[in-house]
Amino acid sequence: MVSKIDDIQKKLFVFLSSIVFISYFLFDSYNSLNIQIYLLFFLVSIIGIPHGFFDFSIGKILFKKYLRFWLPYFVITYMLIFIVYFISWLFLPGVSLLIFLFLAAYHFGFEDYNYLRNKNEKYFNVSILIKGLIVVFTPILFHFDDINYLFQLLIGYKLEGIEFTVFQKLLFAALSIFHILFEKEKNFLHKLEGIIAFVNFVFLPPLLSFILYFCFMHSIRHFIESIYISGLLPDNFTVKKFLIFVTISSFIFSLISILLIQNIYEISINETIIKFIFIILACLTLPHMIFNMWPYKK
Repeated sequence: MVSKIDDIQKKLFVFLSSIVFISYFLFDSYNSLNIQIYLLFFLVSIIGIPHGFFDFSIGKILFKKYLRFWLPYFVITYMLIFIVYFISWLFLPGVSLLIFLFLAAYHFGFEDYNYLRNKNEKYFNVSILIKGLIVVFTPILFHFDDINYLFQLLIGYKLEGIEFTVFQKLLFAALSIFHILFEKEKNFLHKLEGIIAFVNFVFLPPLLSFILYFCFMHSIRHFIESIYISGLLPDNFTVKKFLIFVTISSFIFSLISILLIQNIYEISINETIIKFIFIILACLTLPHMIFNMWPYKK
């Protein structure tokens, strides 16, 4: 059953990527930054952020071994990590952005490498590093001006003096494709998905390629593994009820956060969404990564 669901996810990713790819080059509407930002907000809110709700189940497994009333300790630990990192964004945005890029690269590489393997089989190897660098560095390499604009919204200034040559881009592309095609223990569909994701990063605007990867590859994979492999579905929930609950809860949280940020800082809706999505994701990624890497058994 898991293999069938996994195949559906991969085929869905390839199908959606093809639709977006064709639409982007045929219709001007996809070239609109506004459309991309609204898609980012909606899809990350209903698919991307909800995949972190399984951290609650992991926290229960970890803390309940030692504490009868485990929930307050889990919430305090999770929020403390979140708040410390959030404060660093307020006072050291440039350093925090750099940390986020490394965290994201490691997290994406780790999750992709260990997907449907024995839990936490590897904490670090070359393949994890390469996978993470492909996801994070490819958009920076091929769309630096667009990425630099996003960085400016996040940290308040542009990065200067950075240029990439055609040779550097071609070399990186060749090495990335070689790694994807010749990676061991991966079937044809998995490799096709990896190639499509890389093509998205190279040719599509960064926000569109991020939406496709983060929502329809990374997050849905996490749902599949958490529900059907790790058994992290909370008690008294069916899969359908859980998905409805986390989707609605996450969307309401996102809407409230957007309204609060915009009212406090009096900035445009586009800048508000970019700051909310990436800074909140950064702050959530650190505790999310820690809890998902921690050895646990249900």
